[in-house]
Formats: sequence, C-alpha cells, structure tokens
Amino acid sequence: MPGAAGEPYRLVVDHGSLDFRGRSGAALTDLLDDFSDMLEDLQAEHEVAAWASWVEQECRDHEPLHAFLYQRDSGPESVSPDAKRRLSRLMDRCRLWDDDEAAATPDGVSVAGTAHPWPSAAGHALRRSLQGTTTACLLLPTKEAVSGWQPVTSDSGASTVFFVTNSSGIPSFWRALFDREDIGEADFGMLAGRAFPALVLASSLSFSKFQGHYRDLLPWVVKALSVTNDHFAAALATGAGIPRQVQAALGGHGITLSPESPKTHANEAAMRERDVEHEGEVYRCEWHVKQHPTHNRVHFSLPDQRLGGRILIGIFTDHLPT
Repeated sequence: MPGAAGEPYRLVVDHGSLDFRGRSGAALTDLLDDFSDMLEDLQAEHEVAAWASWVEQECRDHEPLHAFLYQRDSGPESVSPDAKRRLSRLMDRCRLWDDDEAAATPDGVSVAGTAHPWPSAAGHALRRSLQGTTTACLLLPTKEAVSGWQPVTSDSGASTVFFVTNSSGIPSFWRALFDREDIGEADFGMLAGRAFPALVLASSLSFSKFQGHYRDLLPWVVKALSVTNDHFAAALATGAGIPRQVQAALGGHGITLSPESPKTHANEAAMRERDVEHEGEVYRCEWHVKQHPTHNRVHFSLPDQRLGGRILIGIFTDHLPT
C-alpha cells in the first residue's frame, strides 16, 4: 500500500528524456530548472528512483550526462552551472535501480508507438506495473514529452504507464491506484492523502456509515473527492459563495452537491450534526455531495486557513437529520 512501511518506490526518472540535443543556453537552463522543481517537490513526499548508470546516458551526440553536468562552459549558449549542480544533487538523492534490475527490463519497448532504447525507464515501470506495483515515469518537460496514461508495449507484455512532467499532475496517478490495485478500505485514507492534497480527511470517516458496500461505493467517493479537491475552492470564488452559482460552476463535473437548505439551517440541533471536531478545532461541514436523492452523502467544510486553506472531509453518512 502506498505510504506503508516498506512500500516499494512508485516513481522513476526517465533518464532517456534527459536528451538535450538542439537545446542550449537559457532555454535549456529553464528546462533543467523546471525538471528539478518537479523532482524536488516529489522527493519531499515520495521516494524517487533512477537507473544506477543514469550518468552514462547520452544527452548530446557523444556526450554523456556526467560530462555535461560537470564540465565548465562559457558564452551565450552555456547552461547555468547552478542548474547543473542542482539537478546533479537531486539525482544523487534518488534510490537507484541497479544492473540486475536493468537486465530484467524488457526489450522492444515503445511508448505511444515511439521506440525507447534499452534499458528504458518506461520498460522498467512497465515491468513493475505488470508485477503489481504501479509505477510512473518523470520526464523532462519538453513540448514533445507525453503525459498522463500512455500505452507501453514490449516483447514481454503491455499496459499503460503514467508519465509526469509537472508535480501538479501526480495526484491523478495516485487516484488511479484505487482501481488498478484494488485498494482495500483499511488503506483508503493513506492513499487519499496523496490523491487529494487539497483535502483533509477526518479520522472518524467510515464507509460503513453509507448504504452499500465499500467496493461499490469507492468509484463514487473517489469522483466526489476528486471534484471537491480540484474545483470546489475555485467554484466558490467564481460564484461568490452563492450556492446556485457555485453549483452551476461545478455542474459539468458529474456530481450533485449543495449546502443545507434554509429549513435545516433553521434547526440548530440538526446543524450541530454537521459540526466535526478535528485536532481540537470544530468545522461545520454543511456542503455535501449526494450519490442519490435519498441517501449517501459526503459532507465537507469550506476551505479553512486553520487547515492551510484546505477542505475538511468531515462526514460519510447515509443521511443526516434535517
């Protein structure tokens, strides 16, 4: 399970994407800075792996990465030495997949129809994914770079692999694991922390408070949390907090949500049922996503500075009193 003790790494650097042919000077410096930003962001939360011999990868004709990173150059087409040092430092922090693992990497790897030379990081990710450990590839963010789930084929099998060019894209990878790896209820909260970074889940949440079984409810809950994470704060601002305008802003995302009705607001005892204590603070979770008109609700708070601007997912329930 992602985040559990002894959890294997899930993110690998695609060393083949570190190809600088036709790029130099300030443009290449910017690319290296963008890639390093992503790598640094992800290393703060996740273990990232790289091929043990990544420095031998040719980044230009007859120029391996170790020569590029450690040589001194000058002139208008030179690359910032600070950008080189930073990339080298971050790559040195990576866990290394060694020659034995490289030897097991399949031949004949293609990503979306484009052949990758052996040992391909995409092939390494494919092999791990086929063995049950879904693994994503981090790419230099060039205009040509693929992103998201892409078909990867090899002489040993095929599947889809997730490609990342910006750390903001990584929650989509974690969300897909709920389905791809059949995540159990006991591990839901741990993976949700990665999949929904704009949300905080109350410790009291339980699927048992819904009508229905966990496996049947999971796709709806993941959808509800995804839309809340990605779009609720922006819709709230766009709609100036006016419920109908917020609902209209979210109408295209395939969920039904609302705050409590005036009738419920007039019932103080009922409104207290929407209060959730989290780490010594009380949050009112009156906005909710509905699975059906009569049952199953996910209640949440407004974005709150006590949570660093995040939203508390406070209640899973069949239906609260009104």
